[in-house]
Amino acid sequence: MIKTITTIAAVAMLSTTAMAADWDNTAVKVTAQTDDYSISVKSPKTGATEFAVGGIVASVDATVKWKRNGAVDDFAVKAGKSVDIPATPLYAGASAEFSFGDSFTADTRTMDLSPYVGVTHTMGKLTPFAELGYAWQSTQTDLVDFNRDSSYIEVGATYALSDAASMKLSVVEARDTGFKNPGDRNAEVGLTFKF
Repeated sequence: MIKTITTIAAVAMLSTTAMAADWDNTAVKVTAQTDDYSISVKSPKTGATEFAVGGIVASVDATVKWKRNGAVDDFAVKAGKSVDIPATPLYAGASAEFSFGDSFTADTRTMDLSPYVGVTHTMGKLTPFAELGYAWQSTQTDLVDFNRDSSYIEVGATYALSDAASMKLSVVEARDTGFKNPGDRNAEVGLTFKF
């Protein structure tokens, strides 16, 4: 089942002929992580650097992000929860993220609700995964008026370099609300160090 879901997601991402032209914003991310919190720096190709601090608040994963692009500062506050589905390699979760800052006006500050489901399996030091997600979005003018916004497919793998360090390679492809019409494909290489 793991191979089937991962294969379907990978084939879906590679099925269009315009693939090479759609790699718009590859990134490198470095994370320092303890049992209680994490700090990360993400540097995408566009030059906009993102800093994030995260931790567990009332059994929910909470993250505050600061994205700087030249003199433009944007922020996001995110809360989410992921659970493993017993006796299967599947997991599911959801998150809520409020975005604001210099790039936004009172009418364009957004709240995104994003449920997702995925499959993952550890094989020695390698843990491949595939994930499908969906998004509903509202604006600050009416935070409870959510509209279907987008979807995504993500495939990748984590490799344990040691007990305290791991590397993650993933590719995310944006899709429309019907999981059709592939959009941007963004690759990310991440290094995590545990303390």
